[in-house]
Amino acid sequence: MTANVIIRDVIRSTSGRWREIYESLGINVPRTAGVHGPCPACGGKDRFRFDDQEGRGTHFCNQCGAGDGLDLITKAKTCSASEAAVMVAEVLSLPMRTVPVVTKTVTTDVTAKVTKLLKDCSRGESHYLAKKGLPSPFDALLDDGSMVILLRDMHGAVTGAQIIKPSGEKRLLAGTKKKGSFVAPLPLPEQVESVVITEGYATSATTGLLMLDALFVASIDAGNLLPVAQLFREKYPEARIIIAGDNDWHEPGEVDEQGKPKVNTGKLSAEKAALAINGWVTLPPGEIKADWDDHRQQHGLEAAKQAFISGLYQPESGSEKVLLTVIEGGKRTAKDDLKPYVDGRRGGLYWIEPKLDKDSGEVNEKEAWLSSYVEVVGVGEDDAERYLILAWTPEGSNTQRTEAIPLRDIGEREGWAKLKAGGMLITSKSGLKAILADHLQRSGKREMWAIASASGWQCGAYIMPDGEVLGCPEKPVLFNGRSAAARGYTVKGTVDSWRDSVAKLAQGNPSMMLGIACALAAPLIGIAGADGFGVHLFGGSSAGKTTTGNAASTVYGEPDALKLTWYSTALGLVNEAAAHNDGFMPLDEIGQGSNRRAVADAAYALFNGVGKIQGAKEGGNRDVKRWRAMAFSTGEIDMESYIRADGGKINAGQLVRLLNVPITKATEYHGYADGKTHADAMRDACKQNYGAVGRAWINQLASQKKPAVDTVRTAERRWLGLLPEEASEQVRRVASRFAVLEGALLLSQQLTGWSEQESRDALQHSFNAWVNEFGMGNRENKAWVEQAVAFLQQFGYSRYLPHPHTDPRDLPIPKLAGYREKKDGFETLVFHTYPSVFRDEIAAGANPVAFAQVLAEAGMLDKPAKGISKKTLRIDGKQPRFVVLMMPDDAEE
Repeated sequence: MTANVIIRDVIRSTSGRWREIYESLGINVPRTAGVHGPCPACGGKDRFRFDDQEGRGTHFCNQCGAGDGLDLITKAKTCSASEAAVMVAEVLSLPMRTVPVVTKTVTTDVTAKVTKLLKDCSRGESHYLAKKGLPSPFDALLDDGSMVILLRDMHGAVTGAQIIKPSGEKRLLAGTKKKGSFVAPLPLPEQVESVVITEGYATSATTGLLMLDALFVASIDAGNLLPVAQLFREKYPEARIIIAGDNDWHEPGEVDEQGKPKVNTGKLSAEKAALAINGWVTLPPGEIKADWDDHRQQHGLEAAKQAFISGLYQPESGSEKVLLTVIEGGKRTAKDDLKPYVDGRRGGLYWIEPKLDKDSGEVNEKEAWLSSYVEVVGVGEDDAERYLILAWTPEGSNTQRTEAIPLRDIGEREGWAKLKAGGMLITSKSGLKAILADHLQRSGKREMWAIASASGWQCGAYIMPDGEVLGCPEKPVLFNGRSAAARGYTVKGTVDSWRDSVAKLAQGNPSMMLGIACALAAPLIGIAGADGFGVHLFGGSSAGKTTTGNAASTVYGEPDALKLTWYSTALGLVNEAAAHNDGFMPLDEIGQGSNRRAVADAAYALFNGVGKIQGAKEGGNRDVKRWRAMAFSTGEIDMESYIRADGGKINAGQLVRLLNVPITKATEYHGYADGKTHADAMRDACKQNYGAVGRAWINQLASQKKPAVDTVRTAERRWLGLLPEEASEQVRRVASRFAVLEGALLLSQQLTGWSEQESRDALQHSFNAWVNEFGMGNRENKAWVEQAVAFLQQFGYSRYLPHPHTDPRDLPIPKLAGYREKKDGFETLVFHTYPSVFRDEIAAGANPVAFAQVLAEAGMLDKPAKGISKKTLRIDGKQPRFVVLMMPDDAEE
C-alpha cells in the first residue's frame, strides 16, 4: 500500500493551465502553440510542438512521441504517472487522496538479455582501456575482448548494457533504456561532496583519476547528460555537481552534411545540464576536438588535473533558451523550417517535406519511407577504390550488419542489390532512391577504415575468415571477402577445456600432434616470413585420418563446418586461399575429388601464393590475389600416386609444398581401452571444444611477434643442423617448414600442455616418415633418371637398330631413335640416340642440357667436354652426332 494521487482528479483541475504548470516545474515549451522547438524530454532539436489541444497539454515530438500534459512530465522528469500527478497537485495546491497500489517486480526482456550476455563473460585485461593507458583489468569481457558495461537507474536496477569493442566501437544492447541510465560505482553513497558526470565510460574513468574524492558517473552520451544530472541533483541536493563535457571544437564557419553551421555539441549539452541543476562545467582546453581522456593521454595526468580544476565555471543564469537555440543549429527562419530533410524515425529513414498551413500557421509534415534505418559509420579504401561503410540491422535480426559498399555502386543497381541481399529494406520508387543515395553520400561519419580483401594479418590486427577482427588494429578494419566456411568459426568450450580434452588425447600420438601443429602454424607463417605449405596425411581406412583432421580443425571452430573440399575448381580454391590468408585450411578426403587433373591444378594453385592476372571489364587488370595458407589434407593414398594413377604428372616443387606424410595410428590411449574408444572420446571432445584456443593463440602472437620470429629462426637452425651433408636443397626446404611447426608448438605450450621434448619427438617422427617417401636426395633428379630409364626399357629394342647391322629382317624400324651396340664383352648396351629424340621425347618437359647433366652424374650418359652429343658411329659412310646413353647397373639404380 502506498499514498498516491488519483490521476483523474488532477487532470480535471489542469485544463488550460499546463503552461503555468510546466514553468513551475522547470519544463520549457515553445511560447507559441504549434511552433517547433527543443524537446524538454529527449533533448531533440526542433522537432517538438506544444499545441495544448482542448487544454489537455497535448504535444508531439518526432523523436520521443506524442502525449498529453502528464505524459510530458513523466518523460521530462523520468518518473511514473503517479509521481507526475503528485508534482502537479503540489503546484496547484490540490488535496491528495490515497489509494492502494499493489507493487510487483517485473523482469524485463533487457534484464534477461544482460544476464545471458554476462554468462559468456570472463575477467581479463581490456585492450580498449590498456590502449588508452587506463587501468585495464575488467570483470566482464567477451571472447573477442569487448567490454560489457552495465547501465543502471537510481535504484540500482539494470536497464541495459553498452558493449565497447577493443577497437573502440560502441553499441547499446538491444532494448537498453538509455535515458536516465548511467554507469557509476555501486552502491551509491548516502552523501557526497562532489559528483562528476561525463559522457563516455573511458572519460569517467579518467575523471576518477583527476578528482579522487568525487563520485564519477558516465551518462553514455551528450543527450543523456541532462536526465542523469537531474537525477543526481535530486539525490544529492547539496553536492557540487560537475559536468565534465567533451570539447567538440570545429573550425569557424564549418557546416555539417546538411549545410547547417556546426556547433560545439559537447559544450552546449554540458552547459544545458549544468544550468538545469545549478551545476558546474569543465571542458578540455584548446582549439582541438577532445574529451578529458584524450587530454590526459596527450598532456599527462598532472597537467590534466590542473586544467580540469582551473577550467571550472558556471554558465550564466537565464541563458538556457539561447543555448538550446544554438544547440539546434542556430536561429532558424520560417523558410529553414520548411526545408525538406531525411530523418530517422520508427526504425527507418524517411524523407520529410514540411508544409505550412496558411490558415492555422502550423507546419505539417509529409513523410515518405526510404529504407530501413542505416548509418554511414565511416569511409574506406583499398588499393583499388573507395567505399562507404554502412551499418544496419537486417529485418528479423537483432545483430547489426556492417558492410563496405563501393562508392561507385551507391545509387546503382549493383549497390541496391547488395544492400537488399544483406537484409536491408529499400523503397522501390526511383525518385526516393535517388534521395537516399544522395543522403548516404553526404551524411554520417568520415572516419577512414581499411578495407581488406584477404584475411590474416592486416593493419596490426588479425582478420578471421568470417570477418572477426582479433587484436587492436591501427585503424578500423573491415574484411570485404568471405569464405565458404565462414559459419564454422564459432566457439564452444574454453582454452582449458580444449587443453584437457582434445590436446590431452592427442598427446603422444605423432600424427594427431602434427595436425594440431599445422593449425597453430597457420598465423605464424606470415609473422615468420615463411611460404605457405600443407601436409597431406595418407593411410588406409580406419587409420584415424578423419579424427586427426577434426582435432586440428577444433583450434579455430566447428570441424564439420570448417572443412573444405578438394572437389573444387582451381579458381575456387584460390578464392578460399585468399579468404584463409595466414589461416588454416582443412581439406576433406582427397579421394572425393572427381577429377584427378583438377586436383593437381588445385594443389598447384593453392601453394603458388599468387592468383592469375585477370583483365577488368572497365579496362586494365584486376588486383592480383596473394596469400599464405596452411593446408591440412587427408586421403587413403598419397597425392603423387593419386595424380599419376590417371596419367598425370606431379613435379618435385609440388611435393615440397604439399608434404606427403604416412599416418601413424594412435598408440597412446590415455586410459581408454583401445584405439576405437580413444577415437570415440576424441570425436566427442571435438564436438564440445572448439574455437577458443585459436583466438587465444592469435591474440598471443599479436602481442609477441618478435619472440615468435626468434623462436622460429632458432628452430630452423636446429633442424638444418641435424641434416646430413647429402641432403638436397628440397629436403632442406622441408626441414625449414618443420621448423615453423616446431616454433608453433614451442610457443603454444601453455595452450596445449605438451612439453618441448614431446613436441620435437612428434615432429621428428613425421619428418622421418616424409623422408622415407621422398628420399634424401634431389627428387627432381631422381624423376629425370626414372624418365630416361623408362624410355630405354620401353623402346631400347624396338626403336634402336643393332650396330653393326647384319640382319635385313631388322628393317624397317618405325620411328628410329638411334643405334644400339654391345660393349665390354657384350654385357653393356650402349644406345646412340639422335639428339632430336633425346630432346623431344626422353627429356620431354625439361631443359635437355640440365637433363643430360643429371644423367651424366647418374652414369647413364657419356657426356663430352662440350655439349651433350658426339660423333661415335659411322652410318652409311657418314658420322652423325649422337647422345650416348646406357642403362645404369643395379648398384647405381
